[in-house]
Amino acid sequence: MTHLHPRPIGYGLLLLLALALPFELDRPLLAVGTLAVTNLELLLGLVLLAAVAVWSQERPLPLLPHRGVVLLLVAGGMFVATAVLATEHNGNALKTSLRLLSGMALALAVPILVQKAGQRTRLLLALLAAGLLAAAIGLAEVWLGREFGWLAPFRSGITVTGEYLRLTGPLDYANHTAMFIEVTVPLLLVAGWLWWLKSGKTAVLLLTVLLMALLVQASFQTLSRASFVTIGAVGVMMALLMKLTAKTQRAQRFRWSQRKTLRSPRLRGEISASPIWPWLGLVGVVGVLFVFNTVGSDVFRLRFASEGDNGWYEATWQVPPQLTLAANEIQQVPVTITNAGALTWSSQRPQPINLGGRWIQTDSGLQLAEPRWPFVQPVTPGETAEMHIPLRAPSIPGDYTLVWDVVHEQITWFGEKSGIFATSTVRVVPSNNRSPFPEPEQIAPAWEYELPIPERSTLWRLALQIIGQRPFLGIGLDNFRLEYGRWLGAASWNKTIHTNNWYLEFLVGGGLLAALPFFAWLGWEAVLAWRIVRQPAVDPWLVAILAGLLAFLIHGLLDFFLLFNSTGLLFWLLIGLWWQGRISTDYTDVTD
Repeated sequence: MTHLHPRPIGYGLLLLLALALPFELDRPLLAVGTLAVTNLELLLGLVLLAAVAVWSQERPLPLLPHRGVVLLLVAGGMFVATAVLATEHNGNALKTSLRLLSGMALALAVPILVQKAGQRTRLLLALLAAGLLAAAIGLAEVWLGREFGWLAPFRSGITVTGEYLRLTGPLDYANHTAMFIEVTVPLLLVAGWLWWLKSGKTAVLLLTVLLMALLVQASFQTLSRASFVTIGAVGVMMALLMKLTAKTQRAQRFRWSQRKTLRSPRLRGEISASPIWPWLGLVGVVGVLFVFNTVGSDVFRLRFASEGDNGWYEATWQVPPQLTLAANEIQQVPVTITNAGALTWSSQRPQPINLGGRWIQTDSGLQLAEPRWPFVQPVTPGETAEMHIPLRAPSIPGDYTLVWDVVHEQITWFGEKSGIFATSTVRVVPSNNRSPFPEPEQIAPAWEYELPIPERSTLWRLALQIIGQRPFLGIGLDNFRLEYGRWLGAASWNKTIHTNNWYLEFLVGGGLLAALPFFAWLGWEAVLAWRIVRQPAVDPWLVAILAGLLAFLIHGLLDFFLLFNSTGLLFWLLIGLWWQGRISTDYTDVTD
């Protein structure tokens, strides 16, 4: 029986991991106590085992791609240490820190398992295929206006803003899909450009432009403003970088040609030209689609005008502070309400917007009913509606709180988004009317509004306050989402919300002790990247990887992705491929 070498097995697993990144199963494959393993984590574990096997047998490369990686490993160790020393939620912080370390291990495994430029190219093409497929699935959902049931194993549901679907594809959240698309864009740009250079066919160029337009449009359809801004910013910065390095490359080309023969004469003749126009073309595509979406999409204009959809659901109220009604009495109650949000309130739309109420019994805390009263006419933003509500009292005498709110049926209560609603204190006195209201099945414990999701400015302010209180050790990686509500005096809040800033998240979680070495490592990589792109012949796939990593750094100013498997492993896979490209290419002028 032929002995199977671990390297080709590991490389095959890497390819499978790259293709599977957008398709993480929502339910784990294995679960032992609190330990749960998804399909991506299983693939990651097998890749790391294969890399260890290759290293132990052959020791094919230095353990570290360059000395600067020591800073990265120190940062990983410090995140673990600060998790152990966290005052609360140590288990969550430790689990998250170990996940970060597993991503670093993936990056170190890639140069061990990938030895040839062609293998690196195939891995990047696998990432390109995965990104295009995720975007295509998302576009189909949004354009058809419905969720695909067969995606249920990969996500809990499609992301929505108000009643509008956001392009989510097979990932958990639209912003994760947006980040994946941002990495896919430079891969498509370079792949199309090289294909066109090789074939010389106009049809190839047109196909590339069409796919690029669809991919960037998918970014717009995620309704993540940071996404298309990041794509445009990457295009501008890469064009400037190519422009700045062009003179250096021309000056060095003769010296390089005298000292050695580059591995690819075709590469030496064509790549050294430092093409700027593909990146400028990308900027042009973003600009055209921005105008198209601004003119043709109501939801895009709404989304662009506000950070989230909280501001869409606002109202100002005038309601009676106290009421006294007889049991089961119907009384005309005056209510004046002003539309202070961004949506037109219409009770005739497919998902109607109605005036709603909640009867809450004071003594028991039970909620007895949720009556609705439709708006007779649409109420546009800024318009005031004066209504006389036929309010029916419960049949059970006692004291009540009547919560007045507007409800977007099947979507949300306005108070859940904005925290704004009105209340009336109601005394219900006995009467001879015995008609049962509400029905027994309507009675349930009263629910409370969660703290509305804060804006980024609020999250960043809280993050800075926490950093000021624990500057060196932080509160443990990933613990901000479990703590920020307390700083706002809330009893209940959304515990999936991070700081929405990569750099603040690391400073809050690991303090200066862990975050500074991590950011120092990023700076080291940036210096090496600058030296590499100034060489007279640069593998264009390395330029694509650099652009993808740049997208992470830019979008990281407004979101956080490293602790989610699909996007976090994407980042570390790109880092590993960057290291592999640097190791396998003989850049004599690039030193540590």
